[in-house]
Amino acid sequence: MAKTKKKTFLLTDDFSGDLSLTQLKAVSAKYKERLKETNLLFHGKETLNIMLWAKREVISFGPYQNLTFFEISNRIYSDLVLLEAAAIIFKRGNIKSIKLNMGNKAGNDMTIIDDLGNIQIGEAFNTAISFFQIKLRNDLKKFANGKSGYIAFNKTALDEKNKEFYEKKKEANPNIDFIVCDI
Repeated sequence: MAKTKKKTFLLTDDFSGDLSLTQLKAVSAKYKERLKETNLLFHGKETLNIMLWAKREVISFGPYQNLTFFEISNRIYSDLVLLEAAAIIFKRGNIKSIKLNMGNKAGNDMTIIDDLGNIQIGEAFNTAISFFQIKLRNDLKKFANGKSGYIAFNKTALDEKNKEFYEKKKEANPNIDFIVCDI
């Protein structure tokens, strides 16, 4: 008997196509509403038991189900960077639509189509300070040979060392529009 893959992202249909600015606002609101619907409480639990639970216990939270707390938290914060980056790109103007690759799917995180039909790709990540340089280096490889596009990431990853690293990479890659998201 074939193994059935459990559905993990509950808003797949909402993010399956290209989004206009109006659609982005609607699905962003729906996404954030899902986050408000669930609250986890840890009263009386020992720290190691909470940590083990977070790594092993499969739960549902916000727009995700059938994943551990750690997996869900990583996906949610990456999704929030994607949503903010898309809103920023739309605000800059001349964008017809943006397709967001939500829910940990393979491929580019964003596909941006401008008013003239030109297509650019975008990558987005939310990371800890300790992984910022690795993540940025990996995403920069996707823009080799001067390919233009976007890279978005969380502002909280920029300590002094990472700010210096980021500024050097930004200067060395004028073909990339970097978006620092304040989430």
